[in-house]
Amino acid sequence: MTKKSILIVEDEMITAMDEQQCLEALGYEVIAIVTSGEEAIKKAETEKPDLVLMDITLEGEMDGIEAAWKIRDDFNIPVVFVTAHGDKGIYEAAIEGTL
Repeated sequence: MTKKSILIVEDEMITAMDEQQCLEALGYEVIAIVTSGEEAIKKAETEKPDLVLMDITLEGEMDGIEAAWKIRDDFNIPVVFVTAHGDKGIYEAAIEGTL
């Protein structure tokens, strides 16, 4: 059985490395850590991960919500949001696809 591949999108490198360590200990393959929505879309297109872990607030022009919807719509890859900024407004924005 092949390992399931995961793309981590997180602009806090300590957090990303911790996520990577936990996922690899559970038997997943972390194909990359990227810090922006734009990078996430490029990497999703070229690497086709099984899952994307997406921070909502990111470096660059594109937030994690916009990048997640594009990855889901263009490549049919599931995205799970991971954020330390969990208020009701962000939750509603993630569901609606806007921030």
